[in-house]
Amino acid sequence: MKDEQIKNTILEFIDLLMPELTPYESSLYLFFLRNTFFKNNSSQVRIGFRIIGRGFGQGPKSKMPADKTIQNNIKQLEEKSCIVIGDTTREGTLYTLRLPHEIPLVIEKIKSSQESVNTEVDDYFNNPEKRKELFKRDNYTCVYCGEKVTSENSTLDHLFPQWKGGTHSKDNLKTACLTCNSIKSGKSYEEAAPLLLKRIQDKKDKNS
Repeated sequence: MKDEQIKNTILEFIDLLMPELTPYESSLYLFFLRNTFFKNNSSQVRIGFRIIGRGFGQGPKSKMPADKTIQNNIKQLEEKSCIVIGDTTREGTLYTLRLPHEIPLVIEKIKSSQESVNTEVDDYFNNPEKRKELFKRDNYTCVYCGEKVTSENSTLDHLFPQWKGGTHSKDNLKTACLTCNSIKSGKSYEEAAPLLLKRIQDKKDKNS
């Protein structure tokens, strides 16, 4: 994970996910986050209860055995769709961690926030006539790769992603071809820039 992604993930956890978790669940989620995305840049980790216990601990007020406490909290995280529990081998159980913005209860919060924001601004995304205004503004040209688009294959991309609070305002919407929109989808421009530049270079190499 890059520094900006780590920052965004922590903010999403604090602002959106943590209020929905118990202190134990929050601690365990952070333990998994540290040992997946932050440590290995992967959503998965195979680990046993003993190792989790060393890193997570039982907690001073718990009267249950540490492994039982951990097991119960892992089950709660699974029920809240924060993790997916896979198979178990001698090396431990395979866990897949979902980032905050991938978790249904957080998605619902983001959606509600967006709906509230979008009612306060002109909606240039869902209004057909206003969409045409933006295509004309951008001269029916993808702002990312410079490729000409038509009324049939043109799309509007949210420069600041919706899940991060990006609105349907005209300043946040840019004309994009289908390919660039697919690459950019859900990412900030800074996150998508290397992939978009690679697409442009690949096009040049193909045409040369």
